[in-house]
Amino acid sequence: MLNIIFFITMYPVLFLLYFIIRSKYKYQDGRLFSVSMKDEWIEDTKVQAIIASFKKQMNLYLVIMMITPFSTLLTEHFSIQLTIWMLWLLVLIFLFYLPFVIANIKLKEWKKQHHLYEEQRLDRYFEMKSAGKVRKVRMIPFLIPTLLSFLIAAGVSFLPEILANTAIFDTSIGMSAVNFVLAACTPFLWIAAICIDRQPVEVISNDSDVNINYARAKKNTWKNFWLICAWLNTGFTAFVSISSVLTYGSGMIILVGSIIYTLLVLLLCIPLVTRIKKINESYESRRDLIDIDYDDDQWIGGIAYYNPNDNHTLVEARIGVGTTINMATPLGKGLLIFSIIALLSIPLSCVWVIMEEFTPIDLRVEDGTLYARHLNVDYELDVDDIENVLLITELPSMSKTNGSAMDNLEKGEFHIRNHGKCQVFLNPQNTKFIVFTCNGTEYYMGGYDDNQTQEVYDSIIE
Repeated sequence: MLNIIFFITMYPVLFLLYFIIRSKYKYQDGRLFSVSMKDEWIEDTKVQAIIASFKKQMNLYLVIMMITPFSTLLTEHFSIQLTIWMLWLLVLIFLFYLPFVIANIKLKEWKKQHHLYEEQRLDRYFEMKSAGKVRKVRMIPFLIPTLLSFLIAAGVSFLPEILANTAIFDTSIGMSAVNFVLAACTPFLWIAAICIDRQPVEVISNDSDVNINYARAKKNTWKNFWLICAWLNTGFTAFVSISSVLTYGSGMIILVGSIIYTLLVLLLCIPLVTRIKKINESYESRRDLIDIDYDDDQWIGGIAYYNPNDNHTLVEARIGVGTTINMATPLGKGLLIFSIIALLSIPLSCVWVIMEEFTPIDLRVEDGTLYARHLNVDYELDVDDIENVLLITELPSMSKTNGSAMDNLEKGEFHIRNHGKCQVFLNPQNTKFIVFTCNGTEYYMGGYDDNQTQEVYDSIIE
C-alpha cells in the first residue's frame, strides 16, 4: 500500500521536475541557464557544448531516478520502503538541479572570458509605479472558501447526538486537529496569492502599457491558480472531516481521497506552467530591455538569489515559475535555516522509523508493575489496577488514531469499529494477545512472541 501511494503521488514529481528544469536549455526572456545573454551569443560553439552537456546529464539522471524507486519492491519492510522514497526525493532534487548549476557556472565563466559583462550597459531599470500597482487578488473570492473550510471542520466536530448514536457515525474519534490543520491551509493559500500578487513587477519594455498588461496577465494567472487551490482544499477539508467520523473504512476512504487530492494539485501545475510560458512567448517580441540584467552574480548557481542591496524579500524566480526568496533579507536567512533543518530531519526521521520497526517489543511484569517497552517505556501499569483480563487469539477490526501501525508493530491509540478507543501495544503477526481495562482505559497488548504474552497473562491473573 505504501508503494502504491508513493508511486501515485511522488513518482510524477520526477517527470514534472525534469521537464521544468530541462526546458531551461532554451534561450528565453533574455537568459540562458539564468544567465543574461544576447541572441547572437547562443550560437557560439562553447555555449552549444554547455547546452549539449546539460541535456546529456539530465537524460542520464532521469533514467537513474526512474529505476531507483522500483527497489522498494524488493522489501516488505515499511521503514526501508519509506527511507528509499524519502532519500530518493532528496537525491532527485539535488541531481536534477546539479546540471543546471554546472551550466550556469560555465556560462558565467564563458562571459567573463569573453569580457561580455564589460560590454553591457551599466544603467539599471527599475519597476514603474503604474506597473507595480497592478493587483488581481481580491478579498471576497478567497474569504468565502476560507470561512467555509473552518465552518465545515467545526461543524463535523459537533455532530448532532442523533447521528453520533447511529451505526454510521461515531464521535468517539472526535474532531481531530488534522481537520482544522487542513482548514487552516486555505487561508495560507490566500496569503500565498497575496505574496505573488505583491511581488515586484518585471519591467520588460520602455512602453508602460506593455509592462502593465504583462504584469496583469501573469498575476491574473497566479490568482486563478491559488483560488482554485483554495476551493480544492475546502473540498478536501470537507471530505476528510466527514470521513474521519465514519466507523466503516474511514482510513481507506481518506487514503484514496488524499491520493486524488494530491494528483489534482499536481495536475493544476501543468496548465499554470503552460499559461505562464504562453504569456512569456506572446510578449517576447515586445521585450526591448532584455540585455539590462547585470545581477548574474547575485544568483547563486542561477537558483538562489542573494542580494544585500535589494530590499525586496520576494523576487521573480529564474527557474520554474513564481517567486523566490532573497536570501540576504532577514526572512530569507530564516527560511534558509529552516530549510536546512527540515532537510536534515528527513534522514533522521527515517532512522527513527527503522528503529521502530526493527526493535522488538517487550512486555513483562516486574515487582507488581506491567511494563511495555519499545525504544523506551511506553506503558507502566500497576497490576493491581488491571481488571477484566482476557487472553484472545484474534484481534478486532481497529484503525490507528495516533501512534504506529506496521506489519510487526501496532502501538498507541486505536479505534475499534462500533466499540470506541483503546490503547494498543502488540505485534499483530502473533496469535495471542491480552485485553484488559486499567483505570477506565481498555488495552490490547502482547509480547514479542506468544510465549512472552502467555507468561505475562499468567502473571497478571495469579
